[in-house]
Amino acid sequence: MSSGNQDVASFGWTAVPRSQSKLIAELGDVQPARTSVNDIKLPESELAKKTYDYAKEKLPEKTFNHSLRVFYYGAAIAKAHFPQWSTFLETYYLTCLLHDIGTTDDNLSGTHMSFEYYGAFIALEFLKQVGAPKNQAESVSEAIVRHADLGEAGTLTSLGQLIQLSTVFGEW
Repeated sequence: MSSGNQDVASFGWTAVPRSQSKLIAELGDVQPARTSVNDIKLPESELAKKTYDYAKEKLPEKTFNHSLRVFYYGAAIAKAHFPQWSTFLETYYLTCLLHDIGTTDDNLSGTHMSFEYYGAFIALEFLKQVGAPKNQAESVSEAIVRHADLGEAGTLTSLGQLIQLSTVFGEW
């Protein structure tokens, strides 16, 4: 597998249906799965730690806790129904921590752009500064832009679909 193909799988770039109902229908007979929070480990790389610290510093406590819940929901969904998505759980973790970075008071008052778009730019720049690979930083940014862009037509990255699924389940 070439480096580019590895990046597709490992950073969540694989195209999947944008329609959540179509994606779930493709699974067939879905059975409920029990997953404990204790079964899900937070990524521990230096990049993950720096992103955690940044999000904890910048986000209000309620938003930071929401971001962690979104990670746990999505990790449980991936484990139970999309095990092939386990290749990008660290990238998913970074996305969860940063997906609402555009909602801070400073960021909301710093632009006329939507919080998703502005937050995606902030996340992209932060991840580049702390040494994330370009394809990983861009995957996170793409997913943040589209995390509230639910729809029925077209495709979405697997990372983008996972953040959509988990934010739907992890609403405040």
